[in-house]
Amino acid sequence: MHVIDITQRTPEWLAWRNAGVSASDAAVVLGVSPYKTPWRLWAEKIGMLLPEDLSGNPVVRRGNALEDTARRGFEERHDTLLLPLCGESDTHPVIRASFDGLNDDGCPVELKVPHESTYLQVLEHGIASQAYRLYWHQVQCQIYVADAAEGWLVFHRAPGIAVDFRIPRDETFIRDTLVPRCLEFRKRVEKKQEPERDPERDLYTPSGAALATWTRLSGEYRRLAAEKAKLDAAHKTLKSGLDGIESQLVALLGDFAMGESAGLRVLHYAVAGAIDYKAALSDLDPDLDPLRLERYRRASSDRVKITTLKDGTASVPFNAAALVAMPDPAETENGFYF
Repeated sequence: MHVIDITQRTPEWLAWRNAGVSASDAAVVLGVSPYKTPWRLWAEKIGMLLPEDLSGNPVVRRGNALEDTARRGFEERHDTLLLPLCGESDTHPVIRASFDGLNDDGCPVELKVPHESTYLQVLEHGIASQAYRLYWHQVQCQIYVADAAEGWLVFHRAPGIAVDFRIPRDETFIRDTLVPRCLEFRKRVEKKQEPERDPERDLYTPSGAALATWTRLSGEYRRLAAEKAKLDAAHKTLKSGLDGIESQLVALLGDFAMGESAGLRVLHYAVAGAIDYKAALSDLDPDLDPLRLERYRRASSDRVKITTLKDGTASVPFNAAALVAMPDPAETENGFYF
């Protein structure tokens, strides 16, 4: 292994990771990650999409804060010292790893500080748990980079509370699957050869004429959304005024259900409340299997949610100022005649 003198979680470190295939990329490259697809990772590597900012994620922040505690806990349990460092494979330098620590035998130790629900699943299901099966790929990649015989996957919950898994090197997997797929993925990045997109998980990004149309529609939508926001604010103010008048009129009615004067009629009436069917079912048949209710579910329907994004919050980089400066199509059309 070629050790890289670089500090983790710095801009230089991020650039170094992006220039290769890191151990944390392994599950994504192999298509087994529930969090990211190969296409998404490829698009981030070539600069087509911006990586998701996880710095505000509570689980990520907790993991970073407790990493040193988890490291010391492993050192005490196994009477060893862990050395955090970064390295590249001697054979294929584009395959690289940022180690939470290498033990005295040069074996990688990957430290995870998961959410409580994930930790309990690991505790109950062990090597059959989703978290273990996911991060097993990362540890195998670290084992390859470090040229080690084994590695460790640690799930830390609190001081003195952790689950340690010793993971032996799987040479067949490394030779026949991991390394070839990582090299193939890196070649796609270098040549900008797009992997197949998953329509259910990946973004559609228009190009050519479709991009021009999308850009025009984005500008129009932003303009109309801004106008609607002003009208919504005015509507809220007007409704507040009407609600205040209504309260005063109801007070004037007293015990009467109806009243009329000065061209204004007021009717005060009661509306029956809706039946809480969930509570009713719980009382009438507390042992009812929820799956039996699925036959009564109405057909699903499509919904569309459109979000106007700001610079820095979009996955696809864009120029917000240019969109705002786009002319109003209606004004452009009228300009030919007036």
